[in-house]
Amino acid sequence: MVGRVWPRHCHRGRPLNSVVRRHRTVIAYSDSLEGLDASSLDGFLAHWDFTPPEGTLLTMLRQSTSVILARDSSSSRICGYVAALSDGIACGYISALEVRPEFRGRGIGTALLGQMTDRLNVFGVYLSCAPSMREFYAARGFSSVAAMCKRRKAQEHGNDA
Repeated sequence: MVGRVWPRHCHRGRPLNSVVRRHRTVIAYSDSLEGLDASSLDGFLAHWDFTPPEGTLLTMLRQSTSVILARDSSSSRICGYVAALSDGIACGYISALEVRPEFRGRGIGTALLGQMTDRLNVFGVYLSCAPSMREFYAARGFSSVAAMCKRRKAQEHGNDA
């Protein structure tokens, strides 16, 4: 089942570092990676088809063109993130969007996606997703396109991630 779709005004036009109250949880959105370490991101990437080396997500975020983090204000715990790569004009690619299972269904993924597409401000924003997530993205204005991909096998990843 797809989480609740929040009206556009719930996240559009909000500056980063804004605070949004939903389901009695206060979520703060920020693009700062300051003070972030690998242990802050434990539990993410569990859906990958191999176990990435420690620190992979932190490296991914640091090397992305743009990142937005969602934090639970009461605990400062990272509850979600979105990362993107972009040429700044023609296209942007959302390389990762993830919300911890216990925070899903609260509009956090929708807010992260909306803030990132607004920030990219390019002709086309692209992403790839699992088949189970197609409905989520379609409900937020994305459409299916033909794409090609070449992936390295898990054993080829080594520690260079």
